[in-house]
Amino acid sequence: MSTLKVNQIQDASGSNGSTAEQIQQGRAKAWVRFNGSGTVSITDSFNVSSMTDHGTGSYEHHFTTNMANANYVAMANAGRFAHCGGSAGSYTTSSFRVAVANLQGNAENRSVIHAIVFGD
Repeated sequence: MSTLKVNQIQDASGSNGSTAEQIQQGRAKAWVRFNGSGTVSITDSFNVSSMTDHGTGSYEHHFTTNMANANYVAMANAGRFAHCGGSAGSYTTSSFRVAVANLQGNAENRSVIHAIVFGD
């Protein structure tokens, strides 16, 4: 296998350039779509090897390849309200948590939940 080493990538007109760092930092490092209701399971994913159900509306996702540090950004959507993290230790180099709640703030399971991770 060959390695391509460049300082910047541009479109054919020489515009819209990106550095290797911008590409590395800006691409999704992991994403997951999962069923959080009934039989909890991953529907599809990238760099997410498994998940743990921690009870109503609380899920932990484990990375296939760990993050370099715990200072990454994770976002989730469940069609109503969802958030990632939310407490100390929710982001580690090997996993992150997703919490789902209804508009009143009560934890609930949803059948379609998405999460995405950016960072190192």
